[in-house]
Amino acid sequence: MLTSHRTLLCDTIDEIAALTSLSEVSSKFAHAVAKLGFSSFGVTGLPPVTAKADPVILTESTPPGFRELYIQERFYAVDHIGAHARNSWKPFRYDEAPYAATGSQRHRRFLQALASYRIGRGLIVPIGYTTTIPACVWLGGEDPEMNDDARVAAQSISLFAASKARMLFCEPRCAGSRQLSTREREVLQWTCVGKTASEVAAILGIAKRTVDGHVRSAAVKLGAVNRTQAVAIALSQKQISL
Repeated sequence: MLTSHRTLLCDTIDEIAALTSLSEVSSKFAHAVAKLGFSSFGVTGLPPVTAKADPVILTESTPPGFRELYIQERFYAVDHIGAHARNSWKPFRYDEAPYAATGSQRHRRFLQALASYRIGRGLIVPIGYTTTIPACVWLGGEDPEMNDDARVAAQSISLFAASKARMLFCEPRCAGSRQLSTREREVLQWTCVGKTASEVAAILGIAKRTVDGHVRSAAVKLGAVNRTQAVAIALSQKQISL
């Protein structure tokens, strides 16, 4: 990762970790991803399109008028990006979401709206399930950085910000029941600084499969879908530190 992206990632995580309100997290997140060229974002749930028009929005920053147009035009029924996000566990760019090039007129209007509101290029970062529906962070802009280093920084910042936002949103109802064991914290602590499972095993003098087991256990406790998100949530809860 380039030094500038690593610095942005580390500084943003440090700053968000110290915040105490959802609005502060939203503001800091917006400031950080703007440095990568993203002008809009959302941390949202993704209910089935037949359930309701409005997504479950934890926090969001969109161009004025876009959300209203999205609902009015029923774009949620033709949004191939959102459809792919409901079924994907891996981050992806908007242009990586499959769709039929010979789509409906409404779908063409949806693509035109993204372009006209200058959010036609972007990134989706799945964050697992909130209650019973999948959720994600979406980032959009006119010409954001999309190289590998920028994507890693954007994805990591998104996961951390979403975890912190969720924690602040649900406290104190969902806090206090996900304390990690000493070994789980050690494994995530070393993972946080970039060590592979094999390297962590060598450092702690345990088998790699034991390291993987601790990561899986920690992820279950934290409600994470992978080790990267587990690290982000553990950081946001101050169970580990940079």
